[in-house]
Amino acid sequence: MKNLLLGTDICQISRIKATVDKYQHKFLSKTFTDKEIEYAYSNIRTCYDRLAVRFATKEAVSKALGVGINGLGWNKGINWKDVEVERSSVGELGLVLSGKAKEIAQKKGITNWKVSVSHMGDYATSTVIALILEK
Repeated sequence: MKNLLLGTDICQISRIKATVDKYQHKFLSKTFTDKEIEYAYSNIRTCYDRLAVRFATKEAVSKALGVGINGLGWNKGINWKDVEVERSSVGELGLVLSGKAKEIAQKKGITNWKVSVSHMGDYATSTVIALILEK
């Protein structure tokens, strides 16, 4: 039998741009991994879209895990960089979990993640599904 956990989030792209403009490297290095930053800035025209999609995905993962993000009202959640969004050579998005996110996912028995993202106008959205295989 399979169980699913779902998380979804929407992010305003202009808000990410304003935050990057104001806090620059401090915000980027706290929120995104080096690989995510490198990928986002590999196309300067779409870098804020890419950052917003990754931000929304991290939020969606925290919701699927049922814990939220540390610093957003509590300290029992995961850290921003505990979730890394990666892109395969064919364009499919995947997740690399570390730290508390990985620990929680293992405790819940999550064996696989599916990620779907989109952006249009000033908004980016992400939906994640965590698959739990039960014996």
